[in-house]
Amino acid sequence: MEPEPLLICPPPLSVVWKNETDTLIQAISKGLSGKYQNIAILSEYEAGRQDIVSVIECTYPKRVMKITLDSFITDLPLKLQTPDTEIVILENCQYLARRTIHGFHLLHRFIEIVLRKEKIWVTTWNIHSWRYLCAVAGIERLFPIQITLTHKSNDVLKEFILSQQTSPTSYIINAPVPRRLIAEKRNKIIKIPLFNITYSLDYIGIRFPLLWAILRGKSNEVDPDELIFLRLAQVSDGNPGIALKIWKKAQTTWEIRMSSLSPPIIPAMSDPDTAYVVSQVISLENPLVTDLVSILPPDIKGDLILGYLIENNLLYLEKDRIFIEPLALAGITSEMKRMRKVW
Repeated sequence: MEPEPLLICPPPLSVVWKNETDTLIQAISKGLSGKYQNIAILSEYEAGRQDIVSVIECTYPKRVMKITLDSFITDLPLKLQTPDTEIVILENCQYLARRTIHGFHLLHRFIEIVLRKEKIWVTTWNIHSWRYLCAVAGIERLFPIQITLTHKSNDVLKEFILSQQTSPTSYIINAPVPRRLIAEKRNKIIKIPLFNITYSLDYIGIRFPLLWAILRGKSNEVDPDELIFLRLAQVSDGNPGIALKIWKKAQTTWEIRMSSLSPPIIPAMSDPDTAYVVSQVISLENPLVTDLVSILPPDIKGDLILGYLIENNLLYLEKDRIFIEPLALAGITSEMKRMRKVW
């Protein structure tokens, strides 16, 4: 395991997840008073689970034990088997299970420990791995409190990104404004008190001022910073962690350009072997090359597939780990969902 990063209080991304953080702290507070309930924190690729977990460490510094998995393991850490704190955090639980024959034994052992040890168990999971393990192992029954870190709006992302800025930035519109920016994902909560029912309705809204400006060929009348942040929200698909990575990579010393926010073309992944490799990288989140190879069937040529994906600017390697290019993530995830490789 890699060394734990320095704890920062409050963690940067925690401001994005205020409601989710409040729900988490309330659940832990009830647990400390004797009403134990296990917690699962779920998110897509690199959305910021680690920051919401850090809030627990900042709030209860003497009452927490945290273990972070960053690769497959051969046995559960000893301190996880005999925890001596009231709150036990296990991050990246997707690494407890391998999608191979007999690959679930550590997950089953962990479940046994959770059932046997009366603690406040806080776990974090990649949401695609979570949904897969719910389908095949029913793990959702063990974690009645499930906190999902959902996509955020353009306004929330803008506020967050600007809070991380240490110097003024110029916004340069040096590329055509994509017409797709006129559409935005919106969400509406519908409550029916009589039946105690709450619906979350996702729908597509239209930014009519921007539409009118584009139709008149006057997109230059729209504030450049507004266009830049709309584009950032679009290419990151509202994922705050990925939006920050895209921003840092695109920003030069004093400026950020529209042209630097152009995602690569996502090729059709009709080859099932390529789709399987990509789905595992998304679900495990930045696996070691050796970990990925260990779960591939022998007939899949993993090195050739990785080379192809890196050459097409979809993946990159860093310290023997496989990362998804931030600008490519939204398109790759959409393609994997279309193929039902992740859900």
